[in-house]
Amino acid sequence: MHMFRFNQLQNIHLEITNRCQASCPMCSRNYHGGLENPLIKNQDWTIDDFKHILTSEVLHQINSFYFCGNFGDPIINNDLAEMCSYATDVNPTIEIRIHTNGGARSTDWWKKLAKTLPSKHCVIFAIDGLADTHSLYRIGTDFDNVLKNAKAFINAGGIAEWAFIKFKHNEHQQLACEALATEHGFARFTCKDSARFVATDKFEVLDKKGQLEYYLEPPTGSNISLITQDVIDNYKDVVDASEIDCIVLKRKEIYITAQRNIMPCCFLASAPYNYIHPNDLAKDIRQKIKSQHSSLIAELGNTNALDHSIKDVIDSNAWQTVWHKYWGAEKLITCARTCGVNKLSKPKDQFIEYTEL
Repeated sequence: MHMFRFNQLQNIHLEITNRCQASCPMCSRNYHGGLENPLIKNQDWTIDDFKHILTSEVLHQINSFYFCGNFGDPIINNDLAEMCSYATDVNPTIEIRIHTNGGARSTDWWKKLAKTLPSKHCVIFAIDGLADTHSLYRIGTDFDNVLKNAKAFINAGGIAEWAFIKFKHNEHQQLACEALATEHGFARFTCKDSARFVATDKFEVLDKKGQLEYYLEPPTGSNISLITQDVIDNYKDVVDASEIDCIVLKRKEIYITAQRNIMPCCFLASAPYNYIHPNDLAKDIRQKIKSQHSSLIAELGNTNALDHSIKDVIDSNAWQTVWHKYWGAEKLITCARTCGVNKLSKPKDQFIEYTEL
């Protein structure tokens, strides 16, 4: 099986910073909302990096790109607005999406961003409840401040989406959040369950000293099945039996990390930085994932976009042919977990409701 080539590339997923002011408990940037992941060293793209990597040729090749990332919030990067301006100047037809917790920056900054982004572009605000529940997951952000920033962006002409992760503690507020989104002019409301519960439906949220503060639990009747202890114990059989149905192969998409490394997707890119705690119920699997990732990187070689163009990387023989091995005889756990046809919960299955407002 071969990956698509540069002249088929349609979308790029960018992590322009791995810094974030929040401490979401299920994010690998920290351990259960407490201690920061020691493997993550703060890095930011500059506008010069952006122009060097996303050349005119690249920007005219693709249809869209989105700022999101595994560990960082794009609005923390001081050059974000300038990157958007540059991209739309080069290719006015390109579509930009920005995923954020919305808790940083002033309302004036948000108003200016709205003026930078014409109407077809969108900012997705992660707002997981109301004032009394939002920060149980979005630790380090303030509901009122996030909503104030979103309103400033919308009132200045920006298109916004409210993205809601449903847990047991906030499921009763879904309709109220949707109503509030309508009231404040959001264009869309999305709701999803989390696929990050592993072996237990009680996820511990810890403080900076590692002390238990409370639990996160799936919502009632969640459509996302747990990664059970049985699956963990027999993961090799599950992985070997999986048929890979690669999302990015269909989307014609690549991911570029805060370190400027080109990878097929955010899931494979995150593997080297996943902190494995001694008490992690899936630590053996995570160690195997790290080992597999090291082998993959060794075969792909240097994919840093400051050293090699996007075209040269994804048209290389290694990039084109390595997937026959890693989707076949030596199947990657990450690929089976994310895009395999099996009984594992998929991130792509998380979105359960879309509402145009």
